[in-house]
Amino acid sequence: MKIATSAYKPLWHEDWAPLQARLDHWIGGAAAGGARLALFPEYAGCEAALLGAPQGDPAPKAWRDRMAEVADRYAAMVSSLAQKHGIYVLAGSLCARDAEAGFVNRAYLCGPEGGLSWQDKLILTPYEREKMEISPGAELKCFDTALGRVGILICYDSEFPLLARRLVEEGVDLILVPSATDYPAGQTRVRQSCRARAIESQCLIVQAPVLGGAAGCDILDLGTGRAAAFSPPDHGLPSDGIIAQGDTDVEGWVIFEADPAQIASPRKGGQVGNVAHWPEQDERLANVSILQVT
Repeated sequence: MKIATSAYKPLWHEDWAPLQARLDHWIGGAAAGGARLALFPEYAGCEAALLGAPQGDPAPKAWRDRMAEVADRYAAMVSSLAQKHGIYVLAGSLCARDAEAGFVNRAYLCGPEGGLSWQDKLILTPYEREKMEISPGAELKCFDTALGRVGILICYDSEFPLLARRLVEEGVDLILVPSATDYPAGQTRVRQSCRARAIESQCLIVQAPVLGGAAGCDILDLGTGRAAAFSPPDHGLPSDGIIAQGDTDVEGWVIFEADPAQIASPRKGGQVGNVAHWPEQDERLANVSILQVT
């Protein structure tokens, strides 16, 4: 199947109409390219919070509040476009209100037949904890789709291998990573974490970064990255583990052909058996010897 992952730069708009037209064009383009799944980045949904907002520099919590006010409408709009074009769309993420947690960073997954669900970010960055004052999500989810069982790790979540491991234990072959990183060091951490998760979990990992440049919005004033998809380097797969990638800081879709089940096939007969052998490291964690060498 074909998957489209984006490097996407949110823009200022006067109202909802130009934003909907823009997303219609983007999602329509992915569908026209044959994609059955299109992936937008972390905080791509903040674009809806820019509508009619003063192009000043309010506190991060003010942008959090603006995102939460429009989250339901943004999700509904992307959901309608997913139905219109007949593909799955990960709408990216934005802050939303949760009845129990308060404010969360929520990524919406929209189905071609109107299904709508979400994954909340589980492990927050210092900026999200201290400046935005949002709360972590309560649970890790798996999504059964016509494309197979899918998991979502939002940006920083991808840097924690046990989260990906748990998804794989539940039968996930495809993990989506919408990301937002201000500087090259942050992009390197997420990109290298995605590549490591592909090796450890022997599955397809797809990353979509948000690009900055929305001056006056503290959350989107910077942003760097390159859209990419990674596999374990094993039989019949790229030796560098890179299925596809775009250029750094170049906006647009990267559309590629991939079979998550085939990419996960090394679990049963690859050069190495990371998934099968993972419990062997667990067995060695209970007792750690500390030895003095002089």
